[in-house]
Amino acid sequence: MAELVAAFLFIGVVAYAVLGGADFGAGFWDLLAGGARRGREPRHLIDVSLAPVWEANHTWLIYCLVVLWTSFPPAFAAITTTLYIPLILALLGIVLRGAGFAFRKATVRTEEQRLYGAAFALSSVLTPYCFGAIAGGLASGRVPTGGNGDAISSWVNPSSILGGILAVLACSYLAATYLTVEALHRDDQKLYRYFRDRAIAAGAVTGAVSIAGIFVLHADSPRLFDRLSGPALPLVVLAAVGGLVGLALLWARRTVGTRVAAAGAVAVVIVGWGVAQTPYLLGTHLSITEAAAPNTTLAVVVGVAILAGLLIVPSLVLLFRLSSRGAVSVDDRPFRGGVREGERGSGEGMVEGDGSAAGTDGRSGAARVGQGSGAGWTKGPRGTGAKTARTPAVPLGPATGRSRPRRWVPYAVCAGAVTATAVAGARATRPDARWYRELNTPDWQPPPWAFGAVWTPLYASIAVAGGRALNAARGPQRKALAGEFAANLALNAGWSNLFFRLRSPLAGLAGTLLLDASNVRLLTRVARTDRKAALVLLPYAAWCAYATCLNASIVARNHEPRHRGPAKS
Repeated sequence: MAELVAAFLFIGVVAYAVLGGADFGAGFWDLLAGGARRGREPRHLIDVSLAPVWEANHTWLIYCLVVLWTSFPPAFAAITTTLYIPLILALLGIVLRGAGFAFRKATVRTEEQRLYGAAFALSSVLTPYCFGAIAGGLASGRVPTGGNGDAISSWVNPSSILGGILAVLACSYLAATYLTVEALHRDDQKLYRYFRDRAIAAGAVTGAVSIAGIFVLHADSPRLFDRLSGPALPLVVLAAVGGLVGLALLWARRTVGTRVAAAGAVAVVIVGWGVAQTPYLLGTHLSITEAAAPNTTLAVVVGVAILAGLLIVPSLVLLFRLSSRGAVSVDDRPFRGGVREGERGSGEGMVEGDGSAAGTDGRSGAARVGQGSGAGWTKGPRGTGAKTARTPAVPLGPATGRSRPRRWVPYAVCAGAVTATAVAGARATRPDARWYRELNTPDWQPPPWAFGAVWTPLYASIAVAGGRALNAARGPQRKALAGEFAANLALNAGWSNLFFRLRSPLAGLAGTLLLDASNVRLLTRVARTDRKAALVLLPYAAWCAYATCLNASIVARNHEPRHRGPAKS
């Protein structure tokens, strides 16, 4: 029962990170939007995107707090009496953020708008940082079971700083991705390019910081590092693949699946953290069963959580759908379809008409291209200037956005195949087995944790290159290329079984030689279709060649046959 309640609790954590995190990330981009004139259009898109849903997203925070203090009171007491400073700062940031967001739209004077806008933007950065710092303090075991731990070092430490920075970056990546899609739906090419570039940059920086964080966790949180490179490794690989697929979709100007890929990558990272921390609530101590309330209390919590899910989740889904269709508004301003006359907003307003692009310069209620059949347009004066045709450079809107719906399929298929390969290889790999530790290995062999750190981006590069090459190929060439990728991944997963399950470095050497030959064939085929995809695969081929040399050295140093038969440990 305790594990079930813990799962319900973690579902709330993931939901709040994916939904509320995007809200905080929007405030991050609000902070960096520039002065009043330059940042007016991005800020308007942020306002109209957040206003219908931002209060509903924070429902998940209340849910998490209630489940935590009701079901795991010792853990709640330990966390609140140790990490009370970042908790207070986070809650204060939420209050100031909401007040600033509400009041800056209600005020008229520029000075007051700047003040409330600064409160909204700064608190949007402070709050996710504090939540990330809290997660780092918990994961590193700095919260004692009895509570009343060090109020400073518990959240000012390498793991907490890493967690805070990653939280801010992940939120900014989510928000920029969501806003990019929103700009696409509004047919605003300027804001599309604005937020797309920022989404790609935020995703790249988040990936770089995550890789650098490996060394931080290895030194500061050894248990978390061991678990992330062990049981949670498939989730880490899947998160990296999801992030790269999201970036690829952004680069390809696709709306279908872009938000899902970004949200999925962040969600899988958090799930990986949960798996790595299991079975402890405080990182290295106080297990879930030890902190759990009596079973009668847990049963009530489960019943209430299920009932709340049946009532609240459909309401949230309906809210998001209405918001995406432009049916939710504040005052007399629609949330999809432009701004009122006299406002610049996103640069254009929408008017009732025949669906053609017409209007003026955008400063007096100019018309814009309608979406689909024009649903969601607002009434307004027709443009008095000459009508000019406008052809968007990016396919937008419900109809045109689905004109080539299968472009994302190869990326999804490759990501799934790569994930299955990574999971199969991870399940077979046993670097802690006794026979493996007794092998005579060369001095230039990397430490065990380095293999997971290297293979994560390499697997992601295979998925990206495969999706790109399959999109470029046609007919029989595409089938042959897909077969080559499948064979290569099969050989990749097979090496771990040959080396570890058979306990045979010689069999592993034969497998990696076959993999090298497959890499040469794969690079040749891919280069004929897409040279950039072939360049992406080069690090993978180079690492496999290095692994072959390493495997050959192990065979040479351990030429006597030993440890025959299937592995039992």
